[in-house]
Amino acid sequence: MISFPFPGSIDIFMKRMMQRNLSALFINILVFNGIIAFYSFIASLLIPSGVNALFTSYLLWIFVPLTVLTALLFLLWKLITRRMAFSLEKEFESFKLSDFAFILLPMTPVTQYILSNQDSVTANGTVILFTVFIVLTAVCGVVIPVCLTKIVSKKVSMTAALAFLSMILNMASLSSMNAWSIKGIFGIQLGVMALILIICAIIRFIPAKIAVLAMTVFFGVSVVTAVMSDDTEKSPESKSNEVKKFKVTSVLEGKKIKRSNDVLFIVFESYADNETLKYFGYDNESHADYLKSNGFHVYRGIYSLGAPTEQSLSKAFNIDRDVSEHKKYLAGNTALHALLGAQGYKTHGVFDNNWNLRGLSMNQIRYDYSFPASSGSMDSEVLLRAIFKGEFSDAVSFEGIDYNSYLEQKKKVIGKIFKEPAFMYSQSSYPGHSPSGKGMSLEEQPKQLSSYLSNIEKANNEMRLDVEEIIKNNPDAIVIFAGDHGPFLTKTGYGVSKGRGGYKASDLDRYDIQDRFGMFLAIKWPEENLSKKYDIKILQDVFPAVLSYLYEDDSLFDTLRMKRMTKDNHRTLGVYVEDGMIHGGKDDGQKLFLSEDVSSEKAE
Repeated sequence: MISFPFPGSIDIFMKRMMQRNLSALFINILVFNGIIAFYSFIASLLIPSGVNALFTSYLLWIFVPLTVLTALLFLLWKLITRRMAFSLEKEFESFKLSDFAFILLPMTPVTQYILSNQDSVTANGTVILFTVFIVLTAVCGVVIPVCLTKIVSKKVSMTAALAFLSMILNMASLSSMNAWSIKGIFGIQLGVMALILIICAIIRFIPAKIAVLAMTVFFGVSVVTAVMSDDTEKSPESKSNEVKKFKVTSVLEGKKIKRSNDVLFIVFESYADNETLKYFGYDNESHADYLKSNGFHVYRGIYSLGAPTEQSLSKAFNIDRDVSEHKKYLAGNTALHALLGAQGYKTHGVFDNNWNLRGLSMNQIRYDYSFPASSGSMDSEVLLRAIFKGEFSDAVSFEGIDYNSYLEQKKKVIGKIFKEPAFMYSQSSYPGHSPSGKGMSLEEQPKQLSSYLSNIEKANNEMRLDVEEIIKNNPDAIVIFAGDHGPFLTKTGYGVSKGRGGYKASDLDRYDIQDRFGMFLAIKWPEENLSKKYDIKILQDVFPAVLSYLYEDDSLFDTLRMKRMTKDNHRTLGVYVEDGMIHGGKDDGQKLFLSEDVSSEKAE
């Protein structure tokens, strides 16, 4: 036996350690690290790029070296102790029914996701999702670890597997809580995984009956919480608000429209006002001149009461009152759509991606015609992708459509190929906004701005194609070209409301507010003088003006329009706009836009 040059007690300890057979310990550690390394490798290859993919790639860099190091230490110990003889033979630990109860741990977040999205996922989708994840967690969390029991303890292998699965399947919740997009904070993620490992180790090493009971209770409480949370969102008060009659319905009940011009509402994502664009170093006046030469009035200093898209347009479509944030309002489920539909209009939703329609059940999509066609549900695919991606984001929930196909469909409605009067809501992804979630860093800002300004050109080109078709085939239509809100390009964009950059309300100036709520607006009225007839100052003024024209009742404009005070003001750290004046921030008490009267510019 080797002698160690250590003080007595340490020397004795080392000798005793050399006398012990530590093969089982090394093998357990080796397989533990190996399972996480292997699962990380597979996950990094198969799951969509995003928070989970990046996290597993980091895990791979940690656990592959740990696995190799463990193997080398094992070999070194064998060499030192001269115990080279080694057998992998070990008694197989058979499957037990209680083993499968442990999949409740990784299944808990999955169940919460599914229950929280029952308004979007069909019954078939729910079954598919449960089946996929039960099979996945059972195979990876139980079957594979048990198959390894000839060489490693079942408790050890299951702890590693279940901890990994639980971390990956919980990631979407972590991303939501921390506003992660594409990537998370590895230090936090590693800390959470360490905690999950400890929990898994505890429940796997305590008596099976107690562990199963504890997990069952935990799972049951989580399910009940998810159901109650969903009910809270659909509380009696919330439900009554949803079904409450709109003021516009009462005001117009029994009345018939006097005019039936097509109404074409064409939105360009995050298209900013010209004043804001000048601040960004872009002169868009030549495009404004083009629109004016074709009968459009280009409004100045317009803002929306909400941001982003859902909040902005839901308020516009429902005309006279604020509504809860919900994508269904972008799918034809609004007071305006219902009102025009009752007057013989056919409603059209035409988009260059399926964001506006996907995630909604068929009974929530109320367009007479829509492009792209909706599948009728979120599908299990969307939620499946979100869970694996580790984040619930726009990038997960929609897919792009062939751009030329989108333009062709929009052209059909614009070109007046339908006999009935048409109301069309179309939305292009151009020019777009900065990343949502945690926003952008100051270092990313120049790149994001450059991309945005480049996309302004694409939006302008698309708008000109629309104008050509309108002038040629539908000159009497009411045509509204609008942004829905600003591009979120100043400071840290969406990150300001998340605390990124450490900004305070007092740091925000008028251009920061314009950048969130300001927007482009140009309208082609059938009669040139109408541009000055209606005092349009916000996006939400547009449809009260349109209805005033269609019903030949000018009083409707003031009767139906909303109070001109912004909502969702957390995006500007509490700074808000009312009647065009800023309240709070660096420019408190000043105009949001330096432009004079927004309706003073006569259409050419």
